[in-house]
Amino acid sequence: MQPAQIPYPPHIRRAAAVIAVLLALVIAYFSLVPPGETPAPQISDKIRHFGAYAMLAIPTAMWLAPRRIVPALIVAVWGILMEIAQGLAGTGREASIGDALANTLGAGAGVILVWVIARRRR
Repeated sequence: MQPAQIPYPPHIRRAAAVIAVLLALVIAYFSLVPPGETPAPQISDKIRHFGAYAMLAIPTAMWLAPRRIVPALIVAVWGILMEIAQGLAGTGREASIGDALANTLGAGAGVILVWVIARRRR
């Protein structure tokens, strides 16, 4: 990869990697605990899903490559896997296609935001 394709210095990319992994673990935890055991703002469930996965996509895109679709795909697949895991975990949660769609849209929005910022930095 050419240096122009990666606009963030190595130390920023390492920090983004750590943040992305930690956010993925936090999202996994809150996705798999029984309902009612986690505090949640009184907004639409879909907005919470969209926001969580957009926030996960931002450091993922900074870590991997903001001009590529790979970070969005990775985060979207993580969101779909979390929905499947909810359905299989037996914690009283159900898998939802609507939630998976909100996760995917959030992942795309986060990557697009990083892409726009990276373009402006050049």
